Amino acid sequence: MKAGAPIIHEGIERNIAANPRYNLGDVDKAFKEADHVFEDRLETQRVAHVCPEPHNCVAVWDHDGKLTFYYCSQMPSVTRVQLAKALGMPESKIRVITNHVGGGFGSRATSKFPMDFAAIVLARKAGRPVKIEYARDEEFIFSTFRHKFIMTVKTGIKNDGTITGRHITNICDNGAYCDYGPVVTNVGGAMQGTLYRFMNYRYDGYTVYTNLPYGGAMRGIGNPQVHYAGETQLNMIAERLGMDPLEIRIKNAVRTGDETATGAILKSCGLVECLEEVAKEIGWKEKRAHPVPNRGLGIACGVHFTGVRLSPGIDADFAGATLTINDDGSVNLATSCVDIGSGSSTALTQIAAEVLGIEMEKINTIFGDTETCPMGWGSRASRNTAVGGMAIQKAAEDARKQILEAAGEKLEVHPDDLDIRNSTVFVKAAPSKCLSVSDVVRLNRYRKDGQAIMAKSHWDAPSQLADPVTGRGNFSMAFSYGAKAIEVEVDPGTGQIQILKVAASQDLGKAINPLGAMGQIEGGVHMGLGFGMSEDMVLDDEGRMKNNYLLDYRMLTSLDMPPVSIILVETNDPVGPFGAKGVGEMATIGTADAFVSAVQKATGLFLTDLPVTPEKVLLALKKKEST
Repeated sequence: MKAGAPIIHEGIERNIAANPRYNLGDVDKAFKEADHVFEDRLETQRVAHVCPEPHNCVAVWDHDGKLTFYYCSQMPSVTRVQLAKALGMPESKIRVITNHVGGGFGSRATSKFPMDFAAIVLARKAGRPVKIEYARDEEFIFSTFRHKFIMTVKTGIKNDGTITGRHITNICDNGAYCDYGPVVTNVGGAMQGTLYRFMNYRYDGYTVYTNLPYGGAMRGIGNPQVHYAGETQLNMIAERLGMDPLEIRIKNAVRTGDETATGAILKSCGLVECLEEVAKEIGWKEKRAHPVPNRGLGIACGVHFTGVRLSPGIDADFAGATLTINDDGSVNLATSCVDIGSGSSTALTQIAAEVLGIEMEKINTIFGDTETCPMGWGSRASRNTAVGGMAIQKAAEDARKQILEAAGEKLEVHPDDLDIRNSTVFVKAAPSKCLSVSDVVRLNRYRKDGQAIMAKSHWDAPSQLADPVTGRGNFSMAFSYGAKAIEVEVDPGTGQIQILKVAASQDLGKAINPLGAMGQIEGGVHMGLGFGMSEDMVLDDEGRMKNNYLLDYRMLTSLDMPPVSIILVETNDPVGPFGAKGVGEMATIGTADAFVSAVQKATGLFLTDLPVTPEKVLLALKKKEST
């Protein structure tokens, strides 16, 4: 970063790939008005996605020069656009097909890997299909990872616990090339100004080129790292001032109707309820009043967007859906969203079924094929159920209207007097007067001037690009909030940490599929605990990964997972389908923060660089004893 340092790439003046900034309110004044100002340095590590399915692709060229690319992509529509630009081909000559993806977590958000282009070029030269698949050790490096952040957090706070302002400086180790590095550095800064009610906020982000492997998008896209810094420092402040970290959060938490420092307009917000629920579930007040030696409680909270407009020049956040009712009353539903393990295809099918009044098992949901599915941003930014669901809801409402109008004509009643349930259209006042949906479809199609019952929707979320100077703007259609509370026990003789219980709550607007949402949250806790306590991509002196096998890269197994109590907080957002908001990314945020806080209460130590391993705990305890 220093002036005069060796330049990583020719043609640039400094090794700074991006410098996202937020300068909102008057931070200097806020610090002067505070009774206390604290400044702390915190650091996170590189963390791998470790998708169950290694990255792979198959390239096939036909005799007409058309490319079919079978690809484990989160965003097949975007992949086609990018391939068309890279290969100098029209999009009509490229078909991208994605089936169920064995995990993505951001690593498959775009087409960017050398193997993709190698397969395409080799297939064209050979005149035969070519498949390439990464081995597990290659997957660790070539599919990118969560960036390492080095952060300084400065916070002003009054004696009553009111936060007056905050300034965060974040240095992102980008690696040698840019993937999502500039976006990752930006997102973490945007979200820290959306969690609490302070209106004085400054963020200086630096995406720095280094001679090391490059990172990319990973679940939360920079938000888990910056949240870790902000939430951990808030717990440190509470400890220094003898305050309850739960009460500080509740006092400063944003609420429904607020407009935050970064310009987010909160149409729904269940943050306070999330905090109260995890505190109740973990036994916060009782256990803090009667502490047990070597045990500790930690708490943290967070926020993440549902869909987002943060990319300069791309003023769009849309999804598409098409819907056809077949003669037998079944439904063909095509969506721009892709199921990458979240179960989104089930939730989207539920939305269509609820609107149409047709059973789920009669709906065939198709995704992941640019030839048969509409264009959309795919699976990113916790948007599938909410943004993709709204496109499906709008298409289904259109199809429902067509069914009711056709049935009303046959039954000689006004469409408003009809309803649909279990694939039957009936008169509300006289349910025995009815027609099956299949009968309505056939009657409407097979007649003079008949029409098929088909519908489509392209839905763009109601959000806006942030101001390019201040960074302020309502950049998402909705914001999901959540909280984590964790209880641990630490063995002072070995540093070994046992997690006794995790309580996780989430404001998800409306639970379309409660069991699926709970699965997402438990998976998020698993990933967050790995981030906090064990996972670390260790590099040698030349930047090569030393632990690039699952034996050495310490993911938590099912046997390592503690009991997780999950509380779904429903705030019924006015924008999303039936009130739904995003789940997947918020599910992991706050977990590492709460874990570190729990370890501190058990040991008296605040370890500020992740992961917090038994070795670090033991060395710190020995150092504490010797001083």
